[in-house]
Amino acid sequence: MKDEKRFPTGIEFFDKQTGGFYPGVVVLLEEVGAGGKEFALSMIFRGAEKHFKATYIAMSSSREEVIRDSKLCFPEGAEERLKELEEKVKIVSLEELYFESSIIPYWWVGGKPSLRAFKKKESDILSELVKVCDDIPEGSLVFLDSMSDLVRLTRNRISWNDLIDLIKGIRKVCVRRNVLVLTTLTKGMLDKGREEELVDQADGTIVFEWEVHKEGVTRWMYIRKLLGILPILEKKKIAKYSIRIDPYEGFVISQLVRIM
Repeated sequence: MKDEKRFPTGIEFFDKQTGGFYPGVVVLLEEVGAGGKEFALSMIFRGAEKHFKATYIAMSSSREEVIRDSKLCFPEGAEERLKELEEKVKIVSLEELYFESSIIPYWWVGGKPSLRAFKKKESDILSELVKVCDDIPEGSLVFLDSMSDLVRLTRNRISWNDLIDLIKGIRKVCVRRNVLVLTTLTKGMLDKGREEELVDQADGTIVFEWEVHKEGVTRWMYIRKLLGILPILEKKKIAKYSIRIDPYEGFVISQLVRIM
């Protein structure tokens, strides 16, 4: 068996404990605004080119929106982060396909008509996503933004079984080509059975949650499932991490909770 690449998160404390992620698919299951997307962006900014090539696949956002939103995630480090994103990260936008059969006018999406706008036959967004994944270099980190967007399409455009098969297929590609795919999924948008079925296809599930208390609000991260890593954390009796989003550094672990 060939040696598998490890993907450092860029979070020094976490990487010292675990050595980084193995190739595969990791779902960042987050309550809205709890830190899942910031985790992925921080990992991209800290590791792009230095440890791995990075690809950002945006399902419903344009390239310009990706750059703007990423810049605003870390406002005090905006210029440096923006330059890194534009120069080191490949950004692929599928927004035209995503909104193709929606009520959204084509000029809202691309700003000007494209040949696709005049096609009567609906394109297959999953097939296009497969083509994008085929072009990803070995040893890459991929951020698929987002699984929530794909789940929404199962309501009227794609079948649930096709989405599950796609995740299974992407995982096979990841293992074969030493690729790590991170993707965000909004917690609670699926019923319990379907949420369980979806995360069961992945190598890992990291949960991001809010907790409101008298002193304020705390973000928590805990590892629900992570191939090769969870046994290490359980041996160290680590239950969960308190996290914060720094305007310059991005995703930061501020403390951890151990099971005694």
